[in-house]
Amino acid sequence: MDFLIELLFRLLLNVPIVRLIFVAVLPSILLIRYVWKKDRLEPEPPKLVWSLVGLGVVSVLPVMALELGGLAALEHVFKEENFLYLIVHWFLVVGVSEEFCKYMMMRLKTWKCRDFNCFFDAMVYSAAVSAGFALAENLMYGLKYGISVLFVRALVSIPAHICFSVFMGAWYGSAKRFAAAGDLNRARRAHILSVAIPAAAHGAFDLLASNADSTPALAFFLIYVAAMFIFCWRMLKNQAEKDAYFSGGPEEGNRPREA
Repeated sequence: MDFLIELLFRLLLNVPIVRLIFVAVLPSILLIRYVWKKDRLEPEPPKLVWSLVGLGVVSVLPVMALELGGLAALEHVFKEENFLYLIVHWFLVVGVSEEFCKYMMMRLKTWKCRDFNCFFDAMVYSAAVSAGFALAENLMYGLKYGISVLFVRALVSIPAHICFSVFMGAWYGSAKRFAAAGDLNRARRAHILSVAIPAAAHGAFDLLASNADSTPALAFFLIYVAAMFIFCWRMLKNQAEKDAYFSGGPEEGNRPREA
């Protein structure tokens, strides 16, 4: 039986479109599983996590609408693509649009969810939505440019989306902790930062990537990427180790520090 399954798998991978889908989807699935496995207190239900991945895929639709509208507005404001145009394009039109839509999908699904009772849960939720978005984006790039572009994206773009989700999850978790403690002002500020911080990191990533057409610019982009990857990996590890229940949970009082 195992031999037949392996044979079927090999045959399917010889079909170009199946191979493209496999290469496009696999990196996102592996990364969300990595984050998910770090949830040491109460691992989130598979149904919830995969539904968030699905919502991440769906979030591509409002993102496309916002980006098309934003680009159309930019063309009326700026006569040429100067530096200010690039800043507005990458940080506001792209960065804010993508991170806001992912955030809204996550919040609508999880904010009042009874399973959202630990700080690290927010990391899993944001990573799941980001993985779904990156998965859909990867498929579109693969269909447009071919499978070769997916290998580069698997090493850089997909992990970058998970990094953005680490920033989002840290502040989203802080918002929930403040809300549970009755501090609504700080909760509101944390909600804003859970979009603003990843949008800024996202905008910087895209701005540097789009201008990496010389050796110094490429080197600066790679340094930024490496620094962000290392910082987010350490942040994820630290928050997983210090995870705690919100007020009223089994470990009340053992709460993580503010993001």
